[in-house]
Amino acid sequence: MQSASPMPNPDDIKDVLAAIGLYEDGDEDCNNHLLDHETGLDPATVDEILDYLWKADQIEGILTLGGRNPSLDDLRRVLPDRPRLWGEDGRYRTG
Repeated sequence: MQSASPMPNPDDIKDVLAAIGLYEDGDEDCNNHLLDHETGLDPATVDEILDYLWKADQIEGILTLGGRNPSLDDLRRVLPDRPRLWGEDGRYRTG
């Protein structure tokens, strides 16, 4: 039986969410590469955090082909009373 993967470092999660908050409604696309640069975190760590946040439905974005897992573009935080920008396409789906 496979155990659940551990939660990423909470401070790193806060850094990623803060960076998303700065760029989510701007002219520049918020994506994995921008978050690498803004947070100074290793790309594998950024990918792990995005995967965690996306599966927890705390962020939405467009899944792209980019060699990263997940490779997300146009990232936004999912906030209370804020309509989803990407609807079902920006939600995590299994299968």
